Amino acid sequence: MGAVALIEVLERDGTPRHSVAVSQWPLRVGRALDNDLVLDDPHIAPHHLVVDRDEGGAYVQVGDSINGIALDERRLAAGERSPVGDAPLAITAGRMHLRLRLAEHALAPEQRLVPTRALAQGLPLLALLVLLTVATQVFDIYLDTDPDGFVRALGSNAVSGIVAVLAWCGLWTLLSKLFTRQGHFGWHLRVALIAVLAWELISGATQLLSFSLSWPWLSDFKFVLGYAVGATLLYFHMLAVEPYRHRRVRQAAVAMALVGTALSLWFNWQNGDRLGSELYMSHLFPPALRVAKPVDTASFMKGVAELQATLDAKAKRKEDAGDDDSSAEGGGGDDD
Repeated sequence: MGAVALIEVLERDGTPRHSVAVSQWPLRVGRALDNDLVLDDPHIAPHHLVVDRDEGGAYVQVGDSINGIALDERRLAAGERSPVGDAPLAITAGRMHLRLRLAEHALAPEQRLVPTRALAQGLPLLALLVLLTVATQVFDIYLDTDPDGFVRALGSNAVSGIVAVLAWCGLWTLLSKLFTRQGHFGWHLRVALIAVLAWELISGATQLLSFSLSWPWLSDFKFVLGYAVGATLLYFHMLAVEPYRHRRVRQAAVAMALVGTALSLWFNWQNGDRLGSELYMSHLFPPALRVAKPVDTASFMKGVAELQATLDAKAKRKEDAGDDDSSAEGGGGDDD
């Protein structure tokens, strides 16, 4: 008789470590030696699961287990069963990842073998990214420093930037090598450079639009876009470390962006009673780039006057806090 099914034990990156051809039903999986597939995992029961077939088709049933199993995104407890379906089934038992394939399952077409790209294979694109990144950083340093200290600032920033990029990409390369057996240094370097350029573009665009349209809130909350860029950076780095779990990696990246944004909003409110990060718009561009209509002096002073009540309330709170501190210190002196 030919095999009716194949069950594989998978590595972390999804490659098969061990496989068992099933010639007849049922297929028993567990830690006990009388199983067809023996898994040495303390989180797996002696008879953890059974794969069998009846008139309704093949199914998976959980044995006497306290941990149960996971089928793709569903969890089954002890005694529960689920049909196998028309496609290979991913099974998680304890810390072991399995894949069950029936004889009637259609084989996926052969995929072209794409070897890991060497760093020199993408040299034109990499050189372009490096040149653009260097140009933007040099321009930023030129704007932020005095002419006398430009060369010194350029040298120190160049050394620190090169060390930071190599350390960052080297760390991700090491993780990729550990989990997928391929370094992907070129991939990680491209991802890092594109993220730097994306942030420079977003930062400049938000500042220009804030100035041109008189929208200070746009640059005030640009840190939200910064967290989005950071989460996207981590997502593409993780694709080279967890190439078979795109959904979980994407969820983790979105969660990190949301948590970072929420924490920044909370800290801004605690430090300044405001959600934004800037007290005032500190970036100026040539007047010709202004699109918003200018505000006359009378309207400007009217808007400033509306802030008087808020400033008085804050000043009163500070005075009350100072009086409380003085009273506490004075009381302590009387007791002495």
